[in-house]
Amino acid sequence: MNAMQYAQKAVDLFVFPDSYIRVKELMESDTASLDDIAEVILLDPVLTSKLLKLANSAVYRLPYQVESVSKALLVLGKSQLYNLVVSIAVSSACSKLTSSAVDLERFWEQSVNAALIAKYLANFCGLRQPDRLYVAGLLHNIGELVVMQQAPESAASCQNYTDEIKPWQLQQTILGFTYAACGAELLNLWQLPDSIVEPLARQHSTQFNASEPDVLISYLAVRLALANQHPDLYSVKTLVDPFVLELLHLEQADLIKAIDFCNTEGLFILSVLNPRISTIY
Repeated sequence: MNAMQYAQKAVDLFVFPDSYIRVKELMESDTASLDDIAEVILLDPVLTSKLLKLANSAVYRLPYQVESVSKALLVLGKSQLYNLVVSIAVSSACSKLTSSAVDLERFWEQSVNAALIAKYLANFCGLRQPDRLYVAGLLHNIGELVVMQQAPESAASCQNYTDEIKPWQLQQTILGFTYAACGAELLNLWQLPDSIVEPLARQHSTQFNASEPDVLISYLAVRLALANQHPDLYSVKTLVDPFVLELLHLEQADLIKAIDFCNTEGLFILSVLNPRISTIY
C-alpha cells in the first residue's frame, strides 16, 4: 500500500469528539459569533478543561489568568483557539490507540517536544500565527500511528534506526514512503488547513528557501526533537544543515534555548494532552 491508502484506511480509526466537529463548523462559518463557539466548547468538559490549561500555560505567556472560554477566545482569537482545539481533538483520538509494536511513550514525548520547539522558534522568528507550527510539530509523526494500527510489524521495524540511518530514511526503505507523507495525506482527509499540512508534509525537504520559513522551522523542530530524544544517537550538529540557521538568522544558542523550553514545558503539555502517558514520568 502507498501513503494515501494507509491514510484512507485510518480515517475510521481516529474518532474525533463531536464537539470538535461542531467547533470546526462554527469556526468556518461567516455568521457564527464567539459566543456561539464558546457555548459548544462548554458542552464538552474535557475539551474546556484542557483548553484553559493550555491557554494558561507558559506556551502562551498571557499577562493574566484566563478563567473562561469566552475570555480565551477574546485574548487568543479564533485562529489560535482553533489550533488549540485541533491539537486537543487529535491527541484525544490518538490516545485511544494501543499497541506493543511502537514505543508510545517515545512517540508522545517526541511529538510534544517538536510542537514546543516549533512554537518557540516561530515566535522567535516573528512568524504570524505560530500556533499552526505547534500543531504541525505535534502531528509531525502521526503517520507512525497509522502504520502501527495496520502493519504493526513494519512499524516495529521502522524503529530500528541508527546513527547512520535516520528514521525517515528507514521508513522510506521499509514502507516506500515516510511517516510525514502518510501523515500529510491523513491531515488532508481531515481537511486541516494547508498552513498546517504543508510544513508537516515537507519536514524532510532539503530544498531550503528563505521565503518558506514555516517549512524551515518544521525541519528544525523535527530534528531538534529527535536529537533531544536520542542524545546517544544524534546531535543537533549532525542532523541540522547550518544553511537553515543562516536563512532564519538563528544561532546555535537559539536552538539550545528552544530545546530548553521544550524540556521545561514538555511534561505539563504531555500531562494535558495525554495524561495516561505522562503518569510514567
